[in-house]
Amino acid sequence: MERDGRQDQEADTAAYRAGLRRVLDVASPSVARRLEALRDSATARTDGVTIDVFPDQEGDGTFAVWARFSGADSFTLDRLVGDERQLFTVVWAEHGWEPAVPERPASWSTARFEDVLFGVVVEWIDPLVPPDAAHLRWEVTTPDGTRGFHPVGPGR
Repeated sequence: MERDGRQDQEADTAAYRAGLRRVLDVASPSVARRLEALRDSATARTDGVTIDVFPDQEGDGTFAVWARFSGADSFTLDRLVGDERQLFTVVWAEHGWEPAVPERPASWSTARFEDVLFGVVVEWIDPLVPPDAAHLRWEVTTPDGTRGFHPVGPGR
């Protein structure tokens, strides 16, 4: 029996999500520590932490995930924490993607890639937010605003 295009797309999505999640899960202990450090750096004038998912502009498969503070002290805190706000990044290296995330299916549009990427990052980050950080608003978004703000963590 021949599969139709929708079944192929669903299979591609499931395979990509599973492969990406395996790579993200390897980074989870380090990311959890960074999120705890963000929680610990927050001041009384910190409203929350926003996790930005930056897909590359060509939609090839590289991306980065950064955290930033919101609230009156956000600028100062972002500078203080510096590059430790980078939670995860994928770059093209001499022998392929580093870390070795799965290739984006060729049939996917850039928008499809961004949708799937955003969904996987939200599911991955949610349980990593420190459970005792409910006093802060934690959310995931894209810097261009195309994905809105998705609450994560214990206070959602």
